[in-house]
Formats: sequence, C-alpha cells, structure tokens
Amino acid sequence: MFKSLKKVAMTLSLVALITVPSLAEDDACLSTTDISAKQVQKALAPLLGGAKVVKVSESPIDGLYEVVIEARGKKIPIYVDCELKYLVSGEIIDIKARKSITRERARELAKETIEENAKVLAKVLGKDKVEKLKKIAPDFVAKAKIVKIENKPKPNLILGNPSAKTKIILIEDPQCPACAMLHEEILKLLEKRKDIAFEVYLFPLEFHKYAEGISENIVCTKSLKEKQKILHESFEAALKNDKRKLKSLSKPCADAKPSIEKSIEFGKNVKISGTPTIIFPHNVMISGAMKAETLEKIIDILK
Repeated sequence: MFKSLKKVAMTLSLVALITVPSLAEDDACLSTTDISAKQVQKALAPLLGGAKVVKVSESPIDGLYEVVIEARGKKIPIYVDCELKYLVSGEIIDIKARKSITRERARELAKETIEENAKVLAKVLGKDKVEKLKKIAPDFVAKAKIVKIENKPKPNLILGNPSAKTKIILIEDPQCPACAMLHEEILKLLEKRKDIAFEVYLFPLEFHKYAEGISENIVCTKSLKEKQKILHESFEAALKNDKRKLKSLSKPCADAKPSIEKSIEFGKNVKISGTPTIIFPHNVMISGAMKAETLEKIIDILK
C-alpha cells in the first residue's frame, strides 16, 4: 500500500532536529500567512513525504508554532520553532489540567475535516444523505471524495450476483493484506445480500512479488467461480504471509496483460490513494477496509 500517515508520523518522531537556512531577521517568527505556510513546507519537505502544510499558527508554548499537516485526508498538529531550526513531533501536556493539548487539537481538526468534506459531498449527494453518513461512519465522510469516471473498462471478475441491481466498484491487489481483510467482510455481506455485487478491478502493486502473476492467472481463467476461488485463496495466503501458496497461484499469462493494464489505468485515472479502494454509487470513492455492517449501511444510503 501507499505510504500512510502513520509512517509519516513515525518518521517525524525519530527526527527531533532539522537544520535549514534561517529566515530573514525581520521574519524570525512565523505568522499565519500563506507565505509562512510555504516556508514551512519547504523547510520540512525532506521529512513530510507527500504530506502538505495547511496552516501555521501560535502554539500554547512560547517560541513554538503549531503546524497542521495533512496526509491522506487526515490532519495532525506538529510544532516548529520560530527560526525553523527545530521540529517537535509529540504531545504537549498541560500538567496542571492533566490533559494532552495535542490530542484535543487533533480531535478538533478531525471534526473540522468532517464538516469541510461533508459540504463537498452534500453538493452531489444532498444534505440528508450526508447527515446519515456522518452518524454511522464519520471517518467515511472525512475521507470520501467524488470522482469522475470515464471509459470504465470491463471488470476482471465479479463478486456476488452478476445480475444484482447495485454494483460497487472494487480496486484491489490480490496480495494486499488490507484487501484480504475487506474481502472477508464483503463475503459476509454477500451471504445475505443478493441485490449487491462487486466489480473487481485488479491493481497489482509492484512491491508485491506475486500480485501480477496471480492477477494474470485470474484474468486468464475462464470460469467466474474459478476466478473467485483463486482470488479467495490468494487473500487467505496474503493474510498468513504464505509465500509458497502465493507463488503457486502466480501463473503469468500474456493474454491477461491488456486487461490488467486497463484496470491499472482506470485506478490511476480516478487517483486511488491505495488498495483496496471502493467506489460506491454516485461515484463516491474511499480507500481502506471496513466492516460488513458499515459497508452495508453506506451502500443502502447511497444506492
């Protein structure tokens, strides 16, 4: 999967000091202007990866400034000194009140993100649907986005009833553990819902050694039932890290390459941030696994 916010935070926690060119003397301390945010972005670029600096403001401690960074739809606070010589990634604790100011701030930012994205989603889904989604899955509202789908290729396989009225798009890597966890939840859902089906687009990631061969094996297999079986066995092996089984399922097939290339191109066109990615009705997209109960509720609201 792609680099997560957790990994970014871990990287930051290991590096307590960075040295960068100091600001001009008149600009020794940061302001909340866009220019300051750009200066901080430039200074922290070696540590942030794909994260973005969205806001700079004063912190509860004199001489430190709060920097809000955003990665994969989530915002977290970190701290820098006014000359951009030091970075602090950790919690500010109010000793007297016995509370973490950083955690409270993170919760505030999470609520802000939900409300900001809710307004965007409401333009397409309507306010009522978004309010229902906020009650059952606030994280979904915070991270989901509307995508534009053009030239959707034929799926590599179907999970569930091919004649089901409601079709959900699923982009996944057959060697991806998170995809495997979602797969188990999807099977639970499909046991009781015959009106829902998942159109699977295979997106083998380069760092998964057997994913491409397994994907080609699935595409070249004629029977839908056998395609489903290969995918299921692959996910079982991925969860167990059973490399021997994964290797046995990896059967390169040149005839499958055009189909898989189209699936990969499709995933890139909708700008997935990782696997698994789900695209619900109204082209509402989100990456990551979720429980069958939540998945079902979201589908019923959106379909």
